[in-house]
Amino acid sequence: MFVRFRKSFAYVRIFHVPGEEDWVNGDEGDISSGTEVKLDGKMLVSSCSCLPRITSVPAWVFIFFFSFHVRELDCGVSSSHLPPFTAQFRVLGPDHPITAIVGEDVVLPCRLSPRLNAENMEVRWFRSRFSIYVHLYHSGQDHYSSQMPEYQERTEFLREGISVGNVSLRILRTRLSDEGQYQCLIKDGNFYEEATLELKVAGKNQETGLSTRRTSGMSLAGSSPLLSVEDYQDGGIRVGCRATGWYPKPEMLWRDFQGQQLPSFTQSDSQDQNGFFEVEKSIVIHRNAKQNVSCSIRNTLLPQEKGSAIHISDPIFPKNSPWMAALFATLAACFALLVVFSLFILRLREKRDAKILHVTLDADTAHPQLILSAGGKSVRRGDTRQAVPDNPGRYDTYHCVLGQEGFVSGRYFWEVDVGTEDGGVWAMGVAKESMKRKGWINPAPQDGILALFHCGGKYWALTSPDHTALALTQMPRRIRVYLDLEGQQVAFFNADNQELLFTFPLAPLSGERIRPWFRVGPIAQLNLKSPPSPPRVPSVEEPLLPSCFPLQSLPTGRRAPHAPEAGHDQDGETHATVHKQP
Repeated sequence: MFVRFRKSFAYVRIFHVPGEEDWVNGDEGDISSGTEVKLDGKMLVSSCSCLPRITSVPAWVFIFFFSFHVRELDCGVSSSHLPPFTAQFRVLGPDHPITAIVGEDVVLPCRLSPRLNAENMEVRWFRSRFSIYVHLYHSGQDHYSSQMPEYQERTEFLREGISVGNVSLRILRTRLSDEGQYQCLIKDGNFYEEATLELKVAGKNQETGLSTRRTSGMSLAGSSPLLSVEDYQDGGIRVGCRATGWYPKPEMLWRDFQGQQLPSFTQSDSQDQNGFFEVEKSIVIHRNAKQNVSCSIRNTLLPQEKGSAIHISDPIFPKNSPWMAALFATLAACFALLVVFSLFILRLREKRDAKILHVTLDADTAHPQLILSAGGKSVRRGDTRQAVPDNPGRYDTYHCVLGQEGFVSGRYFWEVDVGTEDGGVWAMGVAKESMKRKGWINPAPQDGILALFHCGGKYWALTSPDHTALALTQMPRRIRVYLDLEGQQVAFFNADNQELLFTFPLAPLSGERIRPWFRVGPIAQLNLKSPPSPPRVPSVEEPLLPSCFPLQSLPTGRRAPHAPEAGHDQDGETHATVHKQP
């Protein structure tokens, strides 16, 4: 007979076969043919030790049907002889994790209860897989054929106490990867039991490889905290604490001279290629508060802690003195003078470099509803569409028009009379020659338009993704547009008081022309004017504002917060609704 057993429970059905010898002995009771018996899952079934005594039947043949769930153990049972009796026992391991130090040896304890002789038993130490083991002992010998590669030549089965049930295993030169759970399984004949224990690994000092003291016979891990004065911050001094070579990740604490924990404002940690942790924390120390502080670091696994302290004396702290205030005031005044002088130089260069541009509107690009003056110097929006040719360059949805002039180099400026504060809805600026003319357009830098927008007495720069609201000291009646192709910028000024309104950066054009661009909404009328001479605009050598949003790389623009409400005119164009002031 051949029995395959999986640890759980089994049902045995017994059949009577007349004429055979009665050879099955048990402990008590009688069982008749056809009775089902539920067996303890920890007892291997055999014809010698698992079944109750049978006295009413002369002979038996047993057929076993099993259903199991954990792992398989095989045993052969012959009908011609009786297997030896196997004792029952328990396998005991520690009820707490075992702690090891990297590079040192550790013993994983395991024993039998009662303390039976385990010399002729099988002892299997393994982790997640039963067949590939950490160490295997049976038939009085150690076996290594299926040993896990990472444990080869690093395990030692301790036989000194095997006669009294001690089957402990020593792991040599402990590694960080050894951390985790281990199974200690002992099998005697057809019976087996196992215990689970956990191994935790702590790091050793990487600087010296040795500990400076001992705690319960275990090495103190990691380096001592290194304190450093880093910088002035928030009226105090920032001090950093750093430690390396710890495992597992340690806990770092700042304390005052009374031992009270202090909050730290920055923390960072990392692991090196060997898995050891480096931890760093910083704290700001203020005068007359906590000038005596200490930084301690401790292993969360072992009772190990190291610390360092520092005292910051009064002369090191920043002081608020009258001469420092005077110095700052002097520096501020010098800066203001420098700004004024720079503006003066800027104005001198304006007279030399800028060219006046007399813009004329291009009727072939105007939306059919826009009405241009005879000389092309003014534009307003009519109520109906005019009968004009639908050429490829004409705007058909947005009420826009371009200037006739186009440029690829040089510096130019022109002025536009926008009327009163309630001068309707309009936008003006410059546009690339290749910008879209048909259908919906997005007046934003990434689509080739750099412009200002007016509605209800408020101004926005058509930036992206959000429009930029402009805070003006005076509402302009005339706006100057300054196109600097050499300096790659477009600037807008209040021509009445020379106030700079906004500056756009201009991306390289690769030979493409730039043209004046206008959009006319309800009520608005724009009049092109000849600027005074000499012009008051900046030169390329003095850029007005830093570049904030490259022309060709911004995402799609959207309406800025508090922008005017959107609406649609009869042509489907989105426009702003004007709220006239009472």
